[in-house]
Amino acid sequence: MTPHRPPVPPPIYSAALRHSRRQLRARLARAASEPDEGFARAYAELVAEVESHLRHEETVMEACRLKRLEDRVHEQRQENAAVLAAMHHVLPQVENGDLGIARQLVAALTDILSLHRISADLALPQRTPMPPGPPRMRGRAARGPHPLGRLLRRPASPRTRPGDETAPLRFPFPLEVPMSLQSILVHADLSRHAPARIHAAVLLAREHGAHLTGAAMLGVSRAVFPNGYQMRPGTLAAQCFDPLADKARQALQRFEAIASGQGVPHDARLIMDEADDGLAMLSRFADLLVVSQDDPAESLSDHVLRLPDYVIMNSARPVLVIPRGDEVPDAGFARRVLLAWDGSREAAAAMAASVPLLRRAEAVTVAMLSGPALAPAECQAQRDDLLGFLGRHRVRAEVLVRDALPSRAGDIGRALLTLADELGAGMLVMGCYGHSRLRELCLGGASRTVLAEARIPALLVH
Repeated sequence: MTPHRPPVPPPIYSAALRHSRRQLRARLARAASEPDEGFARAYAELVAEVESHLRHEETVMEACRLKRLEDRVHEQRQENAAVLAAMHHVLPQVENGDLGIARQLVAALTDILSLHRISADLALPQRTPMPPGPPRMRGRAARGPHPLGRLLRRPASPRTRPGDETAPLRFPFPLEVPMSLQSILVHADLSRHAPARIHAAVLLAREHGAHLTGAAMLGVSRAVFPNGYQMRPGTLAAQCFDPLADKARQALQRFEAIASGQGVPHDARLIMDEADDGLAMLSRFADLLVVSQDDPAESLSDHVLRLPDYVIMNSARPVLVIPRGDEVPDAGFARRVLLAWDGSREAAAAMAASVPLLRRAEAVTVAMLSGPALAPAECQAQRDDLLGFLGRHRVRAEVLVRDALPSRAGDIGRALLTLADELGAGMLVMGCYGHSRLRELCLGGASRTVLAEARIPALLVH
């Protein structure tokens, strides 16, 4: 018999949200009391904490099925995007030592959090009753975990205990699922591929109501200009670096023109760093990074060989790789998605990271690749878990089982691209570099094949 899970009473939701807001308000108060030097150092971390809190609140509000909040969640998500856009917008000013607006913004956040509390608490009494469950059970089975338990408390440990019969999934690793895209970062440069890349990022930002950041790199290590780029005109250093700064500003102007034309909230950042390290560092404050495939025929001053490889390995965020070329992806390129699954940690991370995109897709096909990491006998067992996981996140998917034991690993990547073409998929989602990166670079592999040969956008996660 299925254990009966009694509905969580509305005060539990309210208490969880109030506790989270109380912690954040205390953090804001500490930041506001910091001297200027400490405030400037802590501001970027504070932005990340505010973003994490707002996501958590949206998740609880969305999951608890409140009548009044169902109409409010989308509106509040837009309000949250505006708050985060403002915080990101003043970040360059903070880096340049201008803290006035940032301090006013931090002070105003307390009032914003109070408004969120009022809107949520007023709707809690209107909570939709849970459907009646099956007959109650006694003993340990009656104390099965509530599906919202992980939202209302911090997990004691990210590890799954062996033999835990109450675990909803049998994957030997935790799955951290972003509920929505709120912040997208796109690489801006003077490459001929940049317009298609920026247009793809704009399409996603507009569809998800996300804030878009365009980042252009100076092309010189941040160790050279730790305090920003300020060169005295006429000096030898200015003659060397001014052309690089001018190119970066031109790239940002092109980004501004595209983003403004589509009416998405955005900001432009000139980063004093090389393209690879700069994007990897800045992407840690975004939900998604958008770059282009490498083009061996193109050589730019800030071009880094195999840039997608580097940021995938070092950003800790999903990376959307747009095919090289000047063809702009279709507006619905993420409507039909192929998700590659081989049972690995990387595949699980890719699946979890892609949930916000999969929710909006019209067709999701999971290609289960049986092989050393996933024996054929395991496919059926993981198939049920996989569909259950996606279903709980309101993603409808179908599963195709394919043999992944060809003579060469690169053939796996080509097989995925061929299958995507057969299904008419507009985007591929897969884990990247399950083998060591050195092995794949030397001997080839599915990750390298997809990065080099994909003709559709690919969402890759390490």
